[in-house]
Amino acid sequence: MPSTVLDATRREFLAILATSGLLTACATADQPTAPATRTVRHPLGTTEVPLTPTRVVALDRRAALPHLLALGVTPVGALTYESIIGTPFPPGVAEQARDVAILPVAGNADDPNLEAVAALRPDLVIGWTGGIEEKYPALSAIAPTVAVDVDFTDASVGLHAIAAALGREAEAEAVIGAFDERRVARLKELGEIGEVSVVLSIGGQQFRIYQPTGSSVARWLAAAGGRIVPDIASSTGEPYGDEHVLISPENIGQLTGDTIVVMHNTGAAGEVALAELEGSPLWPTLPAVRAGRVVKVNSQASVGSYGFQGYDSVLDALVDQWTVLGTR
Repeated sequence: MPSTVLDATRREFLAILATSGLLTACATADQPTAPATRTVRHPLGTTEVPLTPTRVVALDRRAALPHLLALGVTPVGALTYESIIGTPFPPGVAEQARDVAILPVAGNADDPNLEAVAALRPDLVIGWTGGIEEKYPALSAIAPTVAVDVDFTDASVGLHAIAAALGREAEAEAVIGAFDERRVARLKELGEIGEVSVVLSIGGQQFRIYQPTGSSVARWLAAAGGRIVPDIASSTGEPYGDEHVLISPENIGQLTGDTIVVMHNTGAAGEVALAELEGSPLWPTLPAVRAGRVVKVNSQASVGSYGFQGYDSVLDALVDQWTVLGTR
């Protein structure tokens, strides 16, 4: 975006804040000397971020809140997860986030109310790139703003980006290292994993069969010695790169793994989608279903939307259910 446009937008928004009386909440005439900053490059530009921000706002429902908490930072405000999971924040971090203000939105669930953001007097705003792009100039007029991309196959991508903005890279490496060590130890409890199929029903009689490159759970199991089936080459359906294959009910017979891992979403839509999978005529004919070897894990947590706290819960659900199956 040209600097002249950004400057014009900034002036216009500052005028709005002044008219509403919120400008004094963001900057005052006797404001102390600006703190030292670090230069952070991100998908929407370059931002000078305070070395030690103390009033961080998380404009993202895709792990910014859990990542901040994992890094030792409690934001003053965050967007709610209500539209995704039916509760303000993910269960695994709800208690830790009890003092975090829930920000109202201006339109859709990713559209922050600018006056509410300004009223929190943030010194750093962190948001999902796709959610804040249109309002980035206005948000930057309120406080330094950093955009973060999300990788639904690897939560470490978002964690690394947020850690870089905060200067907490060492803390991020500690979080990732601790999880990886725990993951290896827990998956050893499964013994020989064998062939596994990983599936998600997305509704509308459509199902995704995941590969290790498209799912954290499939990747963990493959790294622990499992074989994810079917592979892209032998699948019948619509491939999405090398991440998953979209199939219809008549192709569910491809789920030939000794064990099936079902990823499912919470909420009414997620329940309907899961019922479509389990109600398919071919579902009871699958070898793993007949053998009672089906494990269910939360999809939102498995794609990193709850951060590494969510990864921990998925890992435990996976191993705890699987070890019970092993006794049959």
